[in-house]
Amino acid sequence: MMANENRHGLSRRGTAWRLPAVLVAMLLAACSSAPPRQPAIPALAGHAPFEIPDVDLLRLTPEMREFTERYAKRSSNNASKAWRLAYAALDPYLLHFDYDPMITLPADEAFRAGRGNCLTFSSMFVAMARDAGLKAWFQEVIVPPEWSAVNETLLVSKHVNAVVAEWGSRYIIDVSRRKKMPLEETRRMDDEEALAQYYNNLGADALIGNDLPLAHAYFSKALEARPGLAYVWSNLGVVFRRNEQTADAMLCYRTAIDLNPQNTMALNNLHTVYTEEGDLQAAAAIARQVDRNRRDNPYYLHHLAEVANEEQRWSDAIDLLNRAIRLEGNEYRFYYTLAQAQYFAGNTELAYASLERARELAPTELMDDPLTLP
Repeated sequence: MMANENRHGLSRRGTAWRLPAVLVAMLLAACSSAPPRQPAIPALAGHAPFEIPDVDLLRLTPEMREFTERYAKRSSNNASKAWRLAYAALDPYLLHFDYDPMITLPADEAFRAGRGNCLTFSSMFVAMARDAGLKAWFQEVIVPPEWSAVNETLLVSKHVNAVVAEWGSRYIIDVSRRKKMPLEETRRMDDEEALAQYYNNLGADALIGNDLPLAHAYFSKALEARPGLAYVWSNLGVVFRRNEQTADAMLCYRTAIDLNPQNTMALNNLHTVYTEEGDLQAAAAIARQVDRNRRDNPYYLHHLAEVANEEQRWSDAIDLLNRAIRLEGNEYRFYYTLAQAQYFAGNTELAYASLERARELAPTELMDDPLTLP
């Protein structure tokens, strides 16, 4: 999507709450002017160190320069250079780029492959925009978290797009074509943080594949690119926990919380470790905050309801979804999952009412693949 800011113009389940969690894709930490001192990253016991080569996230190829020359620099169109480049980059007949949220690539590989996630596309666009002589940067979009579970790893993703400025206007370039929501918050990201996210995404992919040495190496590389990212420390905690390095896992979770007290995943994971290790006093000290995080997060309640549905605990799923809807009543996915639980629980009249509400709230593009019950 391209919008002018001056005119106001994206499974398998484990046991609930015992599932080690890793934040993937676009989850960003809050910044502070003077972050706490961070410890050295512990070694991964029993594994040889894995060297990750440096990557130039914004590297240009001759083909990218030629694309910029043709569609931004050389055009006789009176439209702005930024608009022309954005139009060409988003035109499937010109760039042939397919949005794929599961693929993370640097700019040059993204251009050759013609596919990738929002960070991948944004890297490619920022690189070409700067080559065209424009001011361009990465932007975090504050959107409700998307929860999913893959191979017993709980994933949370958020969203990044690109911004380009010209002639006093700013244009948002968003490969997912998502529409800007009213009062939506955004945050400018520097190149170092974008690079750290690149390594973090690849670390999450390695963790999903249970390749602990590779995951450890990528998360360490992310912190080398941009120290002080709480979500990366939290992800490292998952690696150490899976490698049975409990003390190192707790160190990482505590570091993540020191860096960002609002990092709910690190807090939840630390509480789980305390409980499993029998340190009930430490668990009790943070239990109230953990419980509040759980109660106040409708998207996590929805995730738990999906787990309950898969385990055929229909009553539990219905209760969780009703709580989620009380917190966020305009999320179509909550009603759709509720309809499924009600249907299998034998409440067909309520199920079809919930299904109809889900249809009313669902984005119009989903109507090509309508929501149905079995």
